[in-house]
Amino acid sequence: MTKMRWLLVLLALPALGAELQFEGEPHLAGTFKVVVTGVAATSGQATLVVLRTGEVIRVDLRCEEGRLASPPIHARRPCDPDGDPSLSVELGDTVVAATDLGGGLSRTALVAAREPGVPALAFERWDNVDMEWVPAEEVGPALFRFVVADRSLDTTCARDPVALSVTIGGEEFSLPLVEDAPASGAFVVEFVVALEPQDGALWLELVTVEGDLLAAVPVEGGTYVVGRHGAETRQVPFAPLSVTLEPSDLALPVGCVGEVRVTEPAGADEVRWWVDGVARSGGLGLPLFADAPRSASVVALVRQGLLWGRAETEVTFVPRVRLSFVDATTGARPTEPWPCSLEILVRADGATGPVEVMVGRLGPDPRVQTLTLASDVDGAFVSAAIRPADLGACAGEVLWAQFRDPRGCYTAYITLPLR
Repeated sequence: MTKMRWLLVLLALPALGAELQFEGEPHLAGTFKVVVTGVAATSGQATLVVLRTGEVIRVDLRCEEGRLASPPIHARRPCDPDGDPSLSVELGDTVVAATDLGGGLSRTALVAAREPGVPALAFERWDNVDMEWVPAEEVGPALFRFVVADRSLDTTCARDPVALSVTIGGEEFSLPLVEDAPASGAFVVEFVVALEPQDGALWLELVTVEGDLLAAVPVEGGTYVVGRHGAETRQVPFAPLSVTLEPSDLALPVGCVGEVRVTEPAGADEVRWWVDGVARSGGLGLPLFADAPRSASVVALVRQGLLWGRAETEVTFVPRVRLSFVDATTGARPTEPWPCSLEILVRADGATGPVEVMVGRLGPDPRVQTLTLASDVDGAFVSAAIRPADLGACAGEVLWAQFRDPRGCYTAYITLPLR
């Protein structure tokens, strides 16, 4: 009697080496097989059960390359293509497979996400001319979209949501994407890029199509919009309007009026000016009055169509040029009256570059000469040495020198009595 009990137990144990396996374990919208190895039978049957729903199907096992295998079994949702045989499943369901072969074999498997295929990330711009989406090479005011192609993220028959990590100008945020159609595996989000001038700065804004602000950053050199999905990255630069201001280096004497102009783009639609952070009115040109020696920061925000650009220049308000006569030998201030036979120099203080002065004598026949003052070893601007007598000026007469600002806004004038 005891021997009979042991015999029954041994008969209930699986045959040594017999095994039941899932080949290509269940994936949403995919197929898999039930495979039995290590048995002598040439055919058989397996039963599959979905534990959550209790759904049961039976499949035949036939000899295939030295093993017993079922036909492909479809793991499907209501929105997936039909197949026979198939199991109705959801992500995370437990599937049990069992067979009487080999003394009784079984195995369980969890339903995994769809096979991802080749995940991809695209960044596209809406072309208003051809009325289609095109790859975006740069960012500017327009309608854009990110597209993530990843079938593994399609988990339900609804339009599944996913999140995309986006960085713009150092600010990082999460952008919600929605599957463009049930079971498509393609996820899309559309947004608008706009430019907004604020207090002398240019801001890049990302706005939803409904008008909600997603992010706003000041435009700086090398501003990018970057999207990341897994190992995929799309980095697209912002391309502002190219703006040129002239003159690029303006030195304006105190009391004089000058102008900074927008020369590129020609015929801009709008220009907004700031001087030292204070808004100023002006068109393509901004008039400036030098009120005191100092530096002034001039900023222009320029619009052409929907695109804005920014340019900045530094304007220097310099003191007026001051003239003086100096002894050609000592460089000291000359004694008055000055001997007409001794050499003398004309010196200019406050000059920012070579200047021209006129020299002559008072009265009829002034015998005017034009002298160019250049920087000497000490950085002062001085003329070549002259003798008053060479200008016909001598005892009892007066030598004069005059500088006229090229803009015509002032004149510097000095005299030197002679003996």
